[in-house]
Amino acid sequence: MRVLVSIFEQLVPISGGGTPRISSIIDVLIKRGHEVSVAASFATDATEALQTLKCNKILPLNNVSRLDKNKMRKYLLFHPFNIFKVVQEIMKSKPDLIIAHNAIAGLASLLGKKTTKSLAVLDMTDLIFQYLSSYEHAWTPQVQRIGEKVEDRVIKESDKIITISQTMKRAIVTKGAKSENVNVVYDGVKTDVFKPRVKEAAMLRQKYAEGVENIVMHHGVIDPQDHPEIIVDAAADVAKEHPSTMFWLIGNGTAIPSMKEKIIRKGLKEHFFFSGWTPFEAVPSFISASDVGLVILPDISSARIRVTLKGFEYWACEKPIVVSDLPALREVVEPGKTGLFYKPGSPRNLAEKICALLEDRKLSRRMGRAGRALVEREYSWDKLATQFVARCENMLY
Repeated sequence: MRVLVSIFEQLVPISGGGTPRISSIIDVLIKRGHEVSVAASFATDATEALQTLKCNKILPLNNVSRLDKNKMRKYLLFHPFNIFKVVQEIMKSKPDLIIAHNAIAGLASLLGKKTTKSLAVLDMTDLIFQYLSSYEHAWTPQVQRIGEKVEDRVIKESDKIITISQTMKRAIVTKGAKSENVNVVYDGVKTDVFKPRVKEAAMLRQKYAEGVENIVMHHGVIDPQDHPEIIVDAAADVAKEHPSTMFWLIGNGTAIPSMKEKIIRKGLKEHFFFSGWTPFEAVPSFISASDVGLVILPDISSARIRVTLKGFEYWACEKPIVVSDLPALREVVEPGKTGLFYKPGSPRNLAEKICALLEDRKLSRRMGRAGRALVEREYSWDKLATQFVARCENMLY
């Protein structure tokens, strides 16, 4: 079949977010003999992007960095042009199937397929307009209202929706999707890329944390909607019990300046390391150098329905995790076996769970090994992307 895959994020090189998921789906589509075109943004030229993805055709879209402090305004400026380009491509190439990542790309699918016989699959990992409430601009409430109406329409009119948790499936059904049209394919990890890297880990500890006993890690985009400042408050309590502890924040984001100010006010500067933007392929080495991985989410509607890539990536590198006690995460984390839950919004409870893992190394190692076994069994991208593509093929065959 002829497939157009669209994602309004930087796909080459992988930029986090939905890009590991979509790149894995593209890989399986091609391996199964389908003709694949890709609409996305790229930080490389067209030739290199084609060679990397091994697809038939690419359609470059305007890029907005997830790390840009003005990204919300730029989304409003660039996404209409990206939608128009994807609609034109659909009308021109008339693919059998369109796979769109999240609602904005999904809107382009619905508009484009009006004059074709294409089927539209919505790969939904976020209810993206709920995040706008975390950004304080005069225009955000109005944009959020309009955006949620658009998102609801895309949910109702897509031929199939594939999402990342049973909790999100229930939320989508309440927005008008038919339950039988919604499938769950969880997020996952490339187990051949994310794995323990002992040599690199030792070098990183020597470079950034020489003499430090414990390293607690958070990685990914560090944005206000996830309330990452709770890490700073928890670190104050952890440092009292375990003074030789550092918190590594691997990645970048718009919340970092305010976090750094808070760290200085609390006198915790020596306990924190910020790497800045880090290439995707370097992340496993940083995880391998840590002792505990954090998955930080607040108890808000947009977070309750999410599982996150970082949890699977910590597990693949055999690290125990401390995660927010939220419904979707309850679907994948077995408390006491593969991770510990902390009460969202409670720095003290977060600190207690971190300290529990730092103080019980046998438990930490056991959890890390159990996490690795779990992702190998259930959450490798090879397995998950194959499930995703099989559901798409069933629509046409």
